[in-house]
Amino acid sequence: MKHLSKLIAFTISTITPLLASAGQWEGPLNGITSQIITQGYQAYSASSKSLQDLSTALCATPSTQTLEAAQAAFRINAQDWQQVQWLNFGPVTYFMRYYAFEYWPDKKGVTQRQLRALAQGDPSVMDAPKFWTSASIAVRGLTAIESLLYHPDFTPTQSTSHCRLLKKVTAHHAESADAVFKQWQEGKAQDWVFDEEGMGFDPEKVALEQFLQQWLEHMSAVKDAKLETPIGYNSRENLKLAEFYRSDLSLKAIQKNMQTYREIYHTGSPSLFDIAKQSDANLAKQLEQQLTENTKLALQLPNDFFHGNYTKEQRFHLAQPLVKSISNSQSYLSSLVTKLGFQIGFNSRDGD
Repeated sequence: MKHLSKLIAFTISTITPLLASAGQWEGPLNGITSQIITQGYQAYSASSKSLQDLSTALCATPSTQTLEAAQAAFRINAQDWQQVQWLNFGPVTYFMRYYAFEYWPDKKGVTQRQLRALAQGDPSVMDAPKFWTSASIAVRGLTAIESLLYHPDFTPTQSTSHCRLLKKVTAHHAESADAVFKQWQEGKAQDWVFDEEGMGFDPEKVALEQFLQQWLEHMSAVKDAKLETPIGYNSRENLKLAEFYRSDLSLKAIQKNMQTYREIYHTGSPSLFDIAKQSDANLAKQLEQQLTENTKLALQLPNDFFHGNYTKEQRFHLAQPLVKSISNSQSYLSSLVTKLGFQIGFNSRDGD
């Protein structure tokens, strides 16, 4: 039995390095693709359709009640978007869908201007077969829908043209969300990476590398654009630049992002966390602890953080622990992906 035990131990020790290099990325890649992305887009598609249906009901019977129902559907849909917002890769890149789903930050009010122009123009132009796939990204998704449902310039309970526009935008939005969901459902992440130099490559590793880079970039965007910029962390305060400010989803969006990050790390068999522990257990656990801390700190912020009567200094003080925690997460994640042999390039979201 002793000899058999030694033989088994030797066999395991010789096999383990092979598993760590061949096909090791299948677990986290397939897990993230299936459970985070595909299921995320399934929920996003379903809530987009509900938003379309309730917007149509609003226009059929305009009232405070039907408006509130459409607004509630919007809030659910916007939160579902936060589950997949981190990934600008794959089917969502077709027809500029990623940027059309949410045209933000809209610092110059482009969405309102273009929506007003559409509402005042000939409505038949919106019926053209290719109008919406070629229309401005500012009027094709959640940012436009939020304006139509919440901005004081638009009154869908009173204006036929505003309601007509709302129905058109939500219909296109639902169609786009469903198209992305079906493409993920029918395909896989490896379909979206290519051996451009013809030298051979591991498509699973390259696809996961894309996921990791997108995760890192999104983490930076959450810290900078969603949190620091609106509260004037490094400059002038402008709370209206917060994501989904009018529908009061700014903080909830950040909280959902923090929760999703931890899910990304732990999804799959083995998960990225499982593989990371084999490479550098201390670093893997540091990232795990920091991601947990991110969620905890985001949930501890007051519900009226973006809308309450706080001074700039008070918001700075409240946000500082979360800002530092996200920064630490970025550092740990960056170190970990490098340790695992991934090549992470420049941040395409901010041009760094």
